[in-house]
Amino acid sequence: MKKTLVSALTTALVVGAASTTFAAANPFADVPADHWAYDAVAQLVQDGIINGYGDGTYVGDQNMSRYEMAQIVAKAMAKSDAADNNNKALIDKLAAEFSDELANLGVRVADLEAKTDNVKWEGMLRYDWTTTNFAAEGKHREPETNVLKLRLEPTMTINENWTAHARIDADFDKDQDGNISKDISKAWAEGQYGKFNVKLGRFGTFSDASHGLVMDDNVTGAEFTYAPTEAWKVKATAGRTSVLTKKDDTGKVINNALVYGTKDEDAATYWAVEANYANGKWDAGLGYHNVLATHTYQKDSEQNSSYHIVDLGVGYAFDKNVKLTGDYAWGPSVENAKVGQDVKNNAYSIELDYKGADAADAGSWGAYVAYRQLAPFATLVPTYDFINGADGFATLKGWEIGADYTFAKNIVATAKYFNGKDTGAARGTDDKATGVFTRVDFMF
Repeated sequence: MKKTLVSALTTALVVGAASTTFAAANPFADVPADHWAYDAVAQLVQDGIINGYGDGTYVGDQNMSRYEMAQIVAKAMAKSDAADNNNKALIDKLAAEFSDELANLGVRVADLEAKTDNVKWEGMLRYDWTTTNFAAEGKHREPETNVLKLRLEPTMTINENWTAHARIDADFDKDQDGNISKDISKAWAEGQYGKFNVKLGRFGTFSDASHGLVMDDNVTGAEFTYAPTEAWKVKATAGRTSVLTKKDDTGKVINNALVYGTKDEDAATYWAVEANYANGKWDAGLGYHNVLATHTYQKDSEQNSSYHIVDLGVGYAFDKNVKLTGDYAWGPSVENAKVGQDVKNNAYSIELDYKGADAADAGSWGAYVAYRQLAPFATLVPTYDFINGADGFATLKGWEIGADYTFAKNIVATAKYFNGKDTGAARGTDDKATGVFTRVDFMF
């Protein structure tokens, strides 16, 4: 296979490397057109391990030099974690063939990588359809919701320790009237120094200790993670996150329990610390979360007050396909809160998972079954899709089953069903609740 040089920069880099490359075999000698390396590179391109050179191609009217081939091999080696066993063996074979060039041009190849791959884009096109039904009279929510989302996620290399990240979402109006809601939902810088990681900006944080039972939402602030060993990790998060309190048409607060949303004027101060352990089949964690907000759970109160939550979780993997997790969280007393009489201040989740769809592996699939009790005072923004009762608070309790399937590479479908009750329903009324959630992701 052949290629054409795509820019003067490439030529300059080749010439600039000459002083170091003649110590090995002549790097400007063409790799013969029938050399096995061309087919090997073509296979890596086809499997998405590397994206091509410059213009993404390897065709043209000139053979590659050994220097150019070494650059390609270096790219493949840097992305070998994404390769299957066959491609890893292919990369190892290429590395052995061009070991002299790689040894002599390693620094220059790394410099070229930093320039050509400085910005990487990922994203997806997502469609969600959801319906949740409540039996209580007058408590039916919107029978269904439709969301079409385009998401772009660029990653930008700053230097050897720092990267910048963003998430850009565009939600298309379900009524087909041309309205598009655009939002830069995340933008943060991330630094990695050995065992220490730091995030600064607006980023997503997750309650690892309880597998997402308490928190899976954006925070504007800082997060520090330290992993002293492969098994242990400690994390500290602090910043501002948005909350939405229930109000009437005049803006008066009519229920002071926290409900998270996107109103900046209702932003609350949030901080948390966690310790997590994972070793072989076991994982476990313990966390503490604090929210300082103007409107909290206190009845008839609108002054600043703190909101404390403690969570813990444990997981056990029976084998590579089956895993069981159990999580628990408890928050402040609900005795004075304006919520349903059966609402609790503790929450829990028990979930059994089997396999799981892999976007890179067509035909892969997974399934799960879970039983959960959520509580607005113990679950801030849980990671689940069935959360809120008829009044908009995290008051659902019951069974959930779901499955996902990869129809083709990077096309994954998900379906979930909930059957339980709304603990926020008034006593003496029918508290039955059911829901269906479906999703299709087209990833790129």
